[in-house]
Amino acid sequence: MSRYKQEVENYGQDVNDFEASPFESIRMLHDRSELHKIFDELTFQEKLELARYDLQLIQNAQKMVKHMNEVYDFTTSKNPREEWWWHLDQIAEGNLPFGVTSFVHREVI
Repeated sequence: MSRYKQEVENYGQDVNDFEASPFESIRMLHDRSELHKIFDELTFQEKLELARYDLQLIQNAQKMVKHMNEVYDFTTSKNPREEWWWHLDQIAEGNLPFGVTSFVHREVI
């Protein structure tokens, strides 16, 4: 098993979990920030899986914002824009590019 495979898989399970408490969903955003910090250490396969899960989170943005709104106000986020998952409200509204990257050229799609 690669070094961060489990962390990526855990994140992947969380992006579609609306049965979890909103607090657990906030933990998911923190987990994604940790994956962002170690992105260059991920294997190519882990990066692909992470991108796939990011796209699922983006597809679920409106639903996730609604799920988390009772405990987190996205409009007060002080996190940098490159950590787009902390700005899901803007993603859901189509007001923020979401930064899923191509690993060959590291271009924003």
